[in-house]
Amino acid sequence: MAGYSASSIKRHRRTKAQVEALRAAICELAEAAQPCSVRHIYYLGIGLLWDKDTGHSRRNYSVVVREVGQLREAGRLPWEWITDGTRMVRQETQYDSLNDAMQRNTETYRRNLWASQSRRVEVWCESDSVGGVLLPITSAWGVGLYSCRGQSSKTFVYEAVQQYAHQGKGVTVVFCGDWDPTGRCVPRSVIERMKRYGIGDLDLEFRQIAITADDVRSGRLTTHDVNTRDVNYKRYREECLREGIDPHTAVEVEALRPGLLRQRLDKTIEGLVDDVRQWNIEFRTEEAERELLKVLQQRATVLLRPSTDGLTADDGGGE
Repeated sequence: MAGYSASSIKRHRRTKAQVEALRAAICELAEAAQPCSVRHIYYLGIGLLWDKDTGHSRRNYSVVVREVGQLREAGRLPWEWITDGTRMVRQETQYDSLNDAMQRNTETYRRNLWASQSRRVEVWCESDSVGGVLLPITSAWGVGLYSCRGQSSKTFVYEAVQQYAHQGKGVTVVFCGDWDPTGRCVPRSVIERMKRYGIGDLDLEFRQIAITADDVRSGRLTTHDVNTRDVNYKRYREECLREGIDPHTAVEVEALRPGLLRQRLDKTIEGLVDDVRQWNIEFRTEEAERELLKVLQQRATVLLRPSTDGLTADDGGGE
């Protein structure tokens, strides 16, 4: 039997005090960035709490995943601070009662304020995890949030185009994705398919707010090596050279601080409201209608309440 000797590589183990300090720091990062993904926490801590993983190693990222999980289960890090859009539940909306349905619809009532604007606005992102970071902004503005999950399927794009055609107005798509061979391929593919499925009649504007060439050129974001064997690398290299960017580096959208990403999106959507006067009129109408729904719900509650007036002992089920 061949002899076995322990590895000569010595790995530094954190003391209990160091582990506690690390966990406290992770909580601080999450609180400042929430809602954010675990990957955002990893990028926020590079150079401060851990080094960037190199090559095929995911050692430091794995530490972040483990610690965030333990902190959440221990109750030290609120669950809602970390987003995870990879789990979906498909089920028809159900209610406990008619009163429950009215109450919940009153609370969630939203008027389509974009119906008064000249263009339809949507937000597309490359991954579900980024979608969770953007959701507070898209919800506040009442715009659709679509996750491409890498390369968008033909069905996904075709169905979107059919919705646009039904509304009969121009569309502005705000996109957030990585600056890498696949990330740069997504907008090209989506634009090409939308125009093809729209038979040339689609008025499409596509805006990428992250990651942009300016973001990469700034040198302020963490980069990683590009997979030059990627089938999309040739076109990526050509684009990088046109933009004066090293084609051997890439930047993930998670390298951008979540707060800054939401700020960009908020400012971009606000700038797409072209009829501010009508928007404000519709907004005030929405508030008035929500108050009316509250009154109707309260009156319905009274009407639906079981009445005991006029009951006798026999009415209670006596023999």
